[in-house]
Amino acid sequence: MGFHRERMLSHLPPGEVREKMARIIDLAELCRRSSKQQVTDFLEPFLLKTAMDILRGLDDVSVLDDGGYPEAERKRLVLLPGEWELPDSRSCWLMGEVRGEVDKIGHRDYLGSLLGLGIRREKMGDLKLTKKGCAVLVDRDVAAYVEAHWNQVQRFPLSVRLGDGDEKPDFIEKGEEKSVTVASLRFDAIVAAIWHLSRSKADEAISRGLLRVNGLETSDGSRMASVKDILSLRGFGRAILREIGGPTKKGRIRITIWQPVDR
Repeated sequence: MGFHRERMLSHLPPGEVREKMARIIDLAELCRRSSKQQVTDFLEPFLLKTAMDILRGLDDVSVLDDGGYPEAERKRLVLLPGEWELPDSRSCWLMGEVRGEVDKIGHRDYLGSLLGLGIRREKMGDLKLTKKGCAVLVDRDVAAYVEAHWNQVQRFPLSVRLGDGDEKPDFIEKGEEKSVTVASLRFDAIVAAIWHLSRSKADEAISRGLLRVNGLETSDGSRMASVKDILSLRGFGRAILREIGGPTKKGRIRITIWQPVDR
């Protein structure tokens, strides 16, 4: 007997998220029927959590996540029949080394050049900066194509090699930790404080669909934020909510954020 697909999806409204979860349930069913491992695309944090909640407790299918390193934002699910002990996420690291002024190239430049090759974002995990360029976790099926064709970023030549075995890239983190105070933990209040916008400008940006939280477009500024939320405001950048402190003397809330710097 198969999984109760519609019942598992009943709490999700029609739309992109429900469609993606339906495909993941179908993969789990294929895993159960074929007794063969299945692997999802790379998922953003919100989709990953939603999928894990749906699949938790399934009979005959074990679920693991893998993003190449424990703190990864983008991960894929490995679906295993029973208690299979040798999971394979079918992912590998590609190391890009710039022959030029590496400090002039940022995350968006590397990602843009990859997308320009026709590689879908879902086939890539995290892309991280390194001292010599960048490292990106990719689906093994596209690794050879990327290695052969990803030879330039901006105007600079790029050499790419496949990571050796269990080699882990040596990431560098460019960013700044900041402490700001907000009137509340609503997304509109936090967006206004982080990017120095008026509340009305923050509301306008959110209502226009410019805000993504944990990878999901969010148009409701009244929703409340939580620790580890990843906020991305199109045209402004990203911020990670690292800590929520106590109230200040004026009754505001102190929060700590991390803002990556692209260069």
